[in-house]
Amino acid sequence: MKKNYSALSVKLLAIIAMTVDHIAVVFVPPSSMLYYFMRMFGRLTAPIMAYFIAEGFRHTRSRKKYLLRLAVFGLISQPFYFTVFFGKIPDSPQNFIGNWNVMVSLAIALLTLIVLESGIPETPRLILVAVCISLGHFSDWSLMIPVWTVIFYIFRNDFRKMAILFAVASVVLQTIIFAKSYDSFLMFTYHYGTLFALVPIWKYNGEHGSVRHKKLQRWFFYVYYPVHMAVLLLIQALIE
Repeated sequence: MKKNYSALSVKLLAIIAMTVDHIAVVFVPPSSMLYYFMRMFGRLTAPIMAYFIAEGFRHTRSRKKYLLRLAVFGLISQPFYFTVFFGKIPDSPQNFIGNWNVMVSLAIALLTLIVLESGIPETPRLILVAVCISLGHFSDWSLMIPVWTVIFYIFRNDFRKMAILFAVASVVLQTIIFAKSYDSFLMFTYHYGTLFALVPIWKYNGEHGSVRHKKLQRWFFYVYYPVHMAVLLLIQALIE
């Protein structure tokens, strides 16, 4: 299989999948097959984002600034995320800050890699890595994004091992973490759509893509996340 997908192409695929996923959440009845397949397609996004956190960790000029960007946009996105997925801003601040959006999940994943590659002695370092991963429990995708990111980073030079560990984590951990939240196991199975993310990851050629307006492209991916949810909520309000 020829590797002909640039980073820009793979990220655009992730954005399209995310948008389709959120359209399903806002507008499509959860009991319908359309909802099932739209959300299955939407499962492509999180693994791809985790993969590019691992890539960005290696190539960014400033990991601290990278972490700060993710955290800031996580804060900006939180009201929109919570309204899309939980219907309204809760009266209890505890619920609001205990269910963070995917930008925070990505920030936790990046923090995990920073700790993993720090100069801390091995035993306390591994304990801190486990603590960082556990923080994912309080954000979108729970432990999955930090776990995927660590797998993508450690096994970046061995796609076969990376794919096997990714697949095992995707099936086993997702089943343990998410299946209990569904009335039927069949409806839960759209989560296994994450496995299809291996295809664009495998086809990624290591190149950025178009170098024109590179900074604009980078900021677009950050800004798009809260903006597209705000637009969906506005359309929903106008329809109702």
